[in-house]
Amino acid sequence: MAVSSGKYKNMNEILFLSQQPELIRKFLYEIMVLFSGLILSGTGKFSVTNYQIITDKPVGHIRIVQISDLHLREFGEKNADLIEAVRKTGPDLIAVTGDMVNKWAPSYGAVIELCRDLQEIAPVYYVLGNHELDQIKQFGTQIKPDLRNIGVNLLDNESVTAEVNGRRIDIGGLTDVPNAYSKKGKEFITRFTQSENFKLLLVHDPGYFDAGYKKGKRAYLIGKDIDAALCGHRHGGIYRLPGAGALYVPGAGFFPKLSDSITRVGNTDVVVSRGLGDSKRFPRLNNPPELVVVDIAGKR
Repeated sequence: MAVSSGKYKNMNEILFLSQQPELIRKFLYEIMVLFSGLILSGTGKFSVTNYQIITDKPVGHIRIVQISDLHLREFGEKNADLIEAVRKTGPDLIAVTGDMVNKWAPSYGAVIELCRDLQEIAPVYYVLGNHELDQIKQFGTQIKPDLRNIGVNLLDNESVTAEVNGRRIDIGGLTDVPNAYSKKGKEFITRFTQSENFKLLLVHDPGYFDAGYKKGKRAYLIGKDIDAALCGHRHGGIYRLPGAGALYVPGAGFFPKLSDSITRVGNTDVVVSRGLGDSKRFPRLNNPPELVVVDIAGKR
């Protein structure tokens, strides 16, 4: 066997590699997973992820579908594939956790159309993300009144008590981002956490629950009396490594804990969606778009 000069220091290295079939197999498998994830991310398909939250509060069974970070992407004509997937899950309510638009353009008509269609399936509760907030600031768009005009429950640092399957739960929406946690946001959380009902918080950025984000300086909601929180924002870290998860999230560093999945943080079950779209022009890697289904199981 010919060996190029300088490629191996000695024949012992060649012998070592030849005796590591498991190592080589694992390396090839991870390469395959990475590329299959990249291919899936670009085919217009998405995965459906199911989580369960168990509580001792008397909420019975409630099914929630979470839609996050669409960034005006479409799955099928006028999002027909996405709408049908939501319909098949049979949700009691639909939670939209922000960044459905892009901050660099004033367009949002597709979001209004999507939410109108979703309203025919189940009540829709919507919290703004940083892209909606930036779009409103830059272009003066009217997405907030337009959402309310079609019956969407837009929660802008406010909450509602909803009756779901004959049980009462409080659903709140924290609009502020962790870097700009305003007096209004703090006052809302103080009011929201006083309720004895099951409390579901919609908040776009999970940094509020992340002790590793900005060295914990923005983790204002850790320890608050909030039963469950639905978040998005981090897009699953964009690049995900097999067995390791998200590679990097700005502000949270390498291998951040809150980039997807469900995590118990203090008193709260925090669900972080990987989202459905992208805000920048680089592809997801091993990180297919995601529709989240959360089943809350409590006392009957």
